[in-house]
Amino acid sequence: AQSDPADPNRARGRPIYVQGTVANAATDSNTSMYHLCDLPSDCILLEHTAFDVQNWGFAQVVIGTRDDTDALLDVAKSAANTQRPITFGDANHAKELWEVLGLAANPGGTIGLYAHAEADAAGAGSMPFQVVYSFR
Repeated sequence: AQSDPADPNRARGRPIYVQGTVANAATDSNTSMYHLCDLPSDCILLEHTAFDVQNWGFAQVVIGTRDDTDALLDVAKSAANTQRPITFGDANHAKELWEVLGLAANPGGTIGLYAHAEADAAGAGSMPFQVVYSFR
């Protein structure tokens, strides 16, 4: 009953899974950056997005873009073994990626997600991850 057509990501978006594992060395420093994946800027992150941080080699879990280190997640590893930046019904529910990351406008194209180190590594480690998003 509205004149504007429904956003295809919300109305017909299909879930897409990006899975992987990122590893860090015991000698990695506070300037280390790890490329996780590239996502469409207008995709919608789903609540199944998760990071298994139990064996991550850093005390802090920091995930964002190349330039904004903590745009998606910044939490102590000790808070929980699995970190989920999107929860059903939360403030970021059904928002496009660029909005979740706090950008002023949709840059178009893709946006890279990166894990960042805020301090030197406490030891070697790894972080399995699953990024799930809705896209047309």
